[in-house]
Amino acid sequence: MEDLSELKARIEAILYASARPVHLKMIMKACETRSKKRVLEAIEELRKDYENNGRALELLELPGDRYYLKLRREYMELVRRLIKKPVLSKGVMRTLSFIAYHQPIEQSKVAAVRGGAAYKHVKILLEKGLIDTEKSGRTLILRTSQLFADLFGVENDPAAIRRKLRAWLRSSGRNSEAEIMEFKE
Repeated sequence: MEDLSELKARIEAILYASARPVHLKMIMKACETRSKKRVLEAIEELRKDYENNGRALELLELPGDRYYLKLRREYMELVRRLIKKPVLSKGVMRTLSFIAYHQPIEQSKVAAVRGGAAYKHVKILLEKGLIDTEKSGRTLILRTSQLFADLFGVENDPAAIRRKLRAWLRSSGRNSEAEIMEFKE
């Protein structure tokens, strides 16, 4: 592929459609090119286009040669008002928060605290790539994924995630002992 503008358009389409970070090798494969230099050049131009033209989207380079197209923070509230249905339900978000706070944690313990629906929630979270699992005997050990850390802007470290969750609870006015204890169960 010789045309840089066509390569940029393809990369933009890949990143937009994926709605998650995409590895450079996957971008190269999808664009049917072996020229890493050419793809990186197109990505850099695309990043500058988003940055310099006051666009609502931004192109991020994440650790591990991964790229992510996302909405700029200043436009999130505008979009949130228009989109009524959240990507994840409250129950799934609460299960994700519980896993994030207690990780690594056995799936059976999550279900004991969060109820039988937790199994369905875990399945949804796995499909979205927000948690990783590891088999341990008859149960699964759950922990947040790198995608979770990237999307929520936290370091992929359980202690850092716990600190961020506590800070969020306090800043959102949810600092009652009962609400914080829900995470500590």
